[in-house]
Amino acid sequence: MKRTLICLAALACSAVAADAADLPVKAVRSVAVSPFAWTGFYAGVQGGYAWSPDRTVEFFLGGPPTGFTHGFRADGGFGGVHVGYNHQLDRLVVGLEADVDVGPVNGGFNIPFFRYDARKEWEASVRGRLGFTPTERLLLYVTGGLAFTELKYRWTSTLAVPTVDADISKTGWTAGVGGEAALTNRVTARLEYRCSDFGTSRFDWPDVGASYEQHPRFQSVRGGISVRF
Repeated sequence: MKRTLICLAALACSAVAADAADLPVKAVRSVAVSPFAWTGFYAGVQGGYAWSPDRTVEFFLGGPPTGFTHGFRADGGFGGVHVGYNHQLDRLVVGLEADVDVGPVNGGFNIPFFRYDARKEWEASVRGRLGFTPTERLLLYVTGGLAFTELKYRWTSTLAVPTVDADISKTGWTAGVGGEAALTNRVTARLEYRCSDFGTSRFDWPDVGASYEQHPRFQSVRGGISVRF
């Protein structure tokens, strides 16, 4: 009987010890963060800085180049909004995103008796995104698609020559790379570099008998915050 009681007591002590040892594990499991997935709709805001090294080339009106060219740099800050959708396939994430940025990116130059100005006030895009998740809450991606903008050019003169203004709507392409991190299950933060190319733009200045051609290409660095739905 004594041996039986001793065995039962030993078994009880073992069971209590096992339960006590398991308590921290159960506590950790109860507060574990739920798995994160990138699938779903989202919207957010962004802001950044854009720059564009460019050159204007002068042509005789309807004819060959005059030989005059001049480089200039446009730059400036911007802010905007974006909306999109992601779908996750294991470690791959595919998505579609649209955005609009507003802010003056401008530049120009002076030559004797003349002033040239170039300006972009907004840019919009529709892009695909393809990403990889090295960890559950970090997305590294490439993006590319169509870009849209309106470019404004102006020549002014201190001579008796009327000013010329040109507003040119352009469609081009945009592409970039970025990284996005989940701060919570609903909020993510991103950093992105992008390049936009709008081909060649050209306008006439009949009062001086010339045309002017440039190739606007913008680079930008932007940061943003998104909320997932």
